[in-house]
Amino acid sequence: MKIAIVGAGSGYLPGVIRGLLHRAADLAGTEIACHDTDAAHLEVMARLARRMFAARGADLTVTVHPELKPALDGASYIFTTFRPGGLAARHLDESIPLRHGVVGQETAGPGGLLMALRSVPVLLDIAEHAGDAWIVNYTNPTNIVTDAVARYSGARVLGLCDQNIGDTEMWAELLGLPFDRLEADWIGLNHATWAERLRLDGAELDLPALLAGLEVPGGGATPWRDPARMAELAKALGFLPNSYAKYYFFHDEVVEELRAKGTTRAEDVLAMLPAYYAQVEAESRKDDPDPSRERGGGEHGEFAVDTICAIERDERRRMIVNVRNNGAVSSLEPDAIVEVPALVGRSGAVPLTMGALPRAVRGLTQAIHEYEVLAADAAATGDRRLALQALMAHPFVRSKHTAERILDEGLAAHRDHLPQFR
Repeated sequence: MKIAIVGAGSGYLPGVIRGLLHRAADLAGTEIACHDTDAAHLEVMARLARRMFAARGADLTVTVHPELKPALDGASYIFTTFRPGGLAARHLDESIPLRHGVVGQETAGPGGLLMALRSVPVLLDIAEHAGDAWIVNYTNPTNIVTDAVARYSGARVLGLCDQNIGDTEMWAELLGLPFDRLEADWIGLNHATWAERLRLDGAELDLPALLAGLEVPGGGATPWRDPARMAELAKALGFLPNSYAKYYFFHDEVVEELRAKGTTRAEDVLAMLPAYYAQVEAESRKDDPDPSRERGGGEHGEFAVDTICAIERDERRRMIVNVRNNGAVSSLEPDAIVEVPALVGRSGAVPLTMGALPRAVRGLTQAIHEYEVLAADAAATGDRRLALQALMAHPFVRSKHTAERILDEGLAAHRDHLPQFR
């Protein structure tokens, strides 16, 4: 078998390597074909993978491909995990909306649209050369990317995001429950999911009673979580919100905090990357490397590799993925790409019937879905009017003129990565 990794120079690759080692016995004899546009980072990560596989006796072969098509040729799975334009582009995604009083975030709102406009053409190019391979996509914004590939190509695609794992872990801690025995039914859209059902060892818990006794913790947000706001929101809603919900329900407060912070998340990551890559490079020359877990650690890679193994081995494993709705969530149209529990096996992901979205967030989630469809269409076709309509449809954006200013600035700033708009 051959697994192509597009974006193999990413700082997340050590986590992917650990994920491959986690399932090395099931993947014995597999070729890992690595591609990236950054030749230096690609070389380091390929050397790291070879050393880690050798140290642990894994029967996995690493090949390096500076050009995309040779990496894809003959692949059974294409794992996409890249950011067109890199962190410099992410900084623009985060800072441009903020200048206009709108949350600047890499996947949600206007920042997510700008990311989608860059990501979708690359994924469609990959899809054109995918053949019968499964595209297992981590590239953001995953809902929009998955929708565009599904509707504008004949490729088989499955969208992934491991946020549900981190959010379930956060709620386990807030509710005083053991994470490894807890299961939540997250339903909705990527970065807009909600959970009304929570189970411990398979037995459903009384979530409203748990939330009634929940104390709102002190302390501020981290780059990944905001437990105080999540607890406050859950008590008001009566069910669990995903961690991106703060951008919708505390939008103006978050804008002020982001402005006061002075740096974007992209700038923060850029500042730490030289030391991170230096550590990884040093580890890649050791006989038994143990690279930093700072970027993606383990769960990011394990989730992707488990998905590939679930398809290849027909495991029919219950996983939360981004897939065509087909009635799983009755509040969203059948063709919508939804993030729901599904059984993943040889035929892909079969979504489980989840019923209706909670009424308190139903309209919000439907509005986000309409934005995502417009965004996918705009990204695939290069239609500026559709891109403007997408921004106007998003709940963050409350003014047509604001939408126009963000779009004009974003298209100009990213013009080198937006061939479809030329």
